[in-house]
Amino acid sequence: MTTLLAAPAMRQGRRSVAKRQAIGPENVKPQTPFIPPSPIAATQSGETLHRVQPGVGLTGVHPAMVKAVAGLYAAMVAVFWLVFGHGEAMLALGFITVLGLMFFGLLTGMSLLADTPAPGERIRSLNHCLAGRVIINTGWISGREAALQMLTLPACLLVTAVVLGAVYRFTAG
Repeated sequence: MTTLLAAPAMRQGRRSVAKRQAIGPENVKPQTPFIPPSPIAATQSGETLHRVQPGVGLTGVHPAMVKAVAGLYAAMVAVFWLVFGHGEAMLALGFITVLGLMFFGLLTGMSLLADTPAPGERIRSLNHCLAGRVIINTGWISGREAALQMLTLPACLLVTAVVLGAVYRFTAG
């Protein structure tokens, strides 16, 4: 039984040895490895880190929508600071503020680097973005649907912050 199981392995071993012998150093062409351009090298020559994304000005999300998401988050944090910004809660609010700044700073910075329109390419207005279509990872959606998807959660969080703040102020005595 062991000879039946070992026979295919031995045959494969012989074939791979034969292949290795056929492809000797004299038969292999040297290949140059592909090295992508380094962003640091690009900045040393005076270029920017922006990656040009053709068509992003006409198919992507308008920057005002990203700013609206960040503004709603900032309003929520401001409500929390106004209501709970004293005592032991200040440390937690400080962490929330720093993490929010980091998150939206990275989001804005990376989207500016990754989604730069080509030079001379026009960018559609916010009204045209809302009335048009936006491309996302799974396909095309309407601009209004994209805005709804982006703004629903931050708006609900802001309303929750206002309600929590009102309940706290009216019940704390």
